[in-house]
Amino acid sequence: MLSSPAVGANARLTSCIVIRHRRTLTPDMARNAPFCMNMYKYLFNYARIAGSPADTAVGYPTDTNNHICVVRNGKFYIFETLHLPSNPSSVLSSREIMIQLERIKKMADDDHSTVPEIGILSTGQRDQVARDRVTLFEAHTSNKAHMAKIDSSMFVLCLDSTLPSTSEEFSRACWHGDGASRWFDKCFQLIVFANGRAGMNGEHSKMDATPTSRLCRFLIDEAQARPLPDFRGLNAEDLYECASVLDKPEPLRFMTSAALDKAIENAHAYFKATVEAHEMIPTEFKGYGKGLIKSFKMSPDAYVQMALQLAYYRKHGEYVATYESAATRKYRHGRTETARSCSNESKAFCEAMDNPEMSLKEKAAACRAAVARHAKYTAWAVDGQAVDRHLLGLRLIRKEDEEVPAMFKDPVFARTCRWRLSTSQISDDCFIAYGWGEVVPDGYGCAYMVKETELYFCITSLRLGSKEFGKHIADALEDMRFMFEKVRKIEKAEAVEAERAAAAAKAAAEQDGVPLIAPQAVPAGASVASSAPMLISRSPSPPSDSKPAPRTSLFFQKDDPVLRTAMARNALAVAQEKYWSGIDDIAFEDTPGPSKTKNRPTMPSSPTFSGSSASLKSTSSTVSIRQVGVNGTPSRSPSQQTETRPRSDSGAQKNKFMAILMGEDSVLGRIRSRRGTLLNKSTTTGRSSP
Repeated sequence: MLSSPAVGANARLTSCIVIRHRRTLTPDMARNAPFCMNMYKYLFNYARIAGSPADTAVGYPTDTNNHICVVRNGKFYIFETLHLPSNPSSVLSSREIMIQLERIKKMADDDHSTVPEIGILSTGQRDQVARDRVTLFEAHTSNKAHMAKIDSSMFVLCLDSTLPSTSEEFSRACWHGDGASRWFDKCFQLIVFANGRAGMNGEHSKMDATPTSRLCRFLIDEAQARPLPDFRGLNAEDLYECASVLDKPEPLRFMTSAALDKAIENAHAYFKATVEAHEMIPTEFKGYGKGLIKSFKMSPDAYVQMALQLAYYRKHGEYVATYESAATRKYRHGRTETARSCSNESKAFCEAMDNPEMSLKEKAAACRAAVARHAKYTAWAVDGQAVDRHLLGLRLIRKEDEEVPAMFKDPVFARTCRWRLSTSQISDDCFIAYGWGEVVPDGYGCAYMVKETELYFCITSLRLGSKEFGKHIADALEDMRFMFEKVRKIEKAEAVEAERAAAAAKAAAEQDGVPLIAPQAVPAGASVASSAPMLISRSPSPPSDSKPAPRTSLFFQKDDPVLRTAMARNALAVAQEKYWSGIDDIAFEDTPGPSKTKNRPTMPSSPTFSGSSASLKSTSSTVSIRQVGVNGTPSRSPSQQTETRPRSDSGAQKNKFMAILMGEDSVLGRIRSRRGTLLNKSTTTGRSSP
């Protein structure tokens, strides 16, 4: 049986090889403007070489370096992707790539010899990495040739034996892993885990996130479009013939020395201390996404940036320079500029949100002003009109013997360039996690994704309280939604009142200046009250409480019986359908005592709910069963005939109902399992299932 990591790696590896040998791409676009594609030349066959006084970026010829480096269990292997190095079209097939990966997995798992874990040498402080590289070469003459194979490879494929399941485990495995089964100085590392999950780790010095993001999207689309290699039709002879034409992968057997062993030991200690000193907290906000934010008529990215400003202010009680990446690739060789999120407007917004004397409308106006300011500054940055890259250029062109300009020595300037909140976003549904480390010891790294119905944040820091910061972000987002939804209702009510006041004024003016029109005859049988229009006066809306509703109230607000969003209405409809069709099967299964006969309320085949914009459809293999009476019409259960349903307001049944509403997997799984059992029983007993 083929192993999960090899299967998962094969589809993605094949896609990588396809795009590498294709060597042509349509340009990235921003609306109708093409982006500079210069960074893509560093996507393959590129390495960062540690050196003193600085590292160097080295790109290797793509026509003569068509091999891939694979690492498993701290051991490195090389295999070629072309049958004939001189023929770029002789690319290995998907089946042949699978054979090579299976070979490497078996070789690594069966090799119990002690080899130097040279991958850990790429995790240290850069000056130390440069010294360790020299130590590696001095240990044996063959080590330099082996390292040249890694440096010149197309990229590194990591076949991990770990099984990350939680968001934090998966994020950390992609961020650093065990350190030994990685080489962090390659252009990118494609990481495939034993459970089939996959991620990517990119070297950032010569590339930004957009090329690797596009590569990830391409890998997923290609992997879904390509069938996995099928070995079922091959007998032993066919399989041997297929494998025999392939050279076995080459293991890179690094030789060690006492100095190299000591360097590896120190690198492990540094790596362990660095990992343990860091927090990485993935924070998934399921309340809403860019769909609702756009309904507020604001930029989703600028809106999230203001939520980050409010969260930081509430946690630390101060404002700090905030970095957000803005692409400048509309210019030749452009990369990024800084979109500064912290502004006078954002300061006024943060202070307004926690000022009990300000009304919700005033707070909303402050937020809109801050969002508009950030959106405007971002547009300036994208257009090359911001300040940070210009100032950086001035600092770099200063000669060593020249005096440092007074501005660059000013402590205020230094503080404005200390990014204690470093942020950036990638928004693509193909990503489930995304992040990086902080850029200063007393700061946060905050990666985020703005999706249609949810927001994702990954917060890293040196034990500054990343989890608490994530909670502040969620609270800020809830407060902002509460504020804008309340203001929208207030404005709508005010508009209605204004229309009624205008109509009343117009009617009064007409009554004063124009004779009254005789009323029409009242039809026989009609009430007198219905013969003339009646204006119903409505008291103005009570002043809104600035305190938001509890975050645990997902579908309802205690002070507002109306469902909050269309998405919430749909979610409630689905939850109610699951409840009425399955709660009687599970409500009392944990309660001791004699079993009770329950009557299941039959749901309509195509149920609709008030406020739901879409019809509900059964998913997966769920089948709707209806009892049919003697005359062919659907029969009614006793509970339906008496217009009663199982109680949902007492005991365990209430807990089950709320668990279903909140989407707890354990409860929903039990429902599906129980319903599936009932369906199987009904099938075997001959019940009809139209």
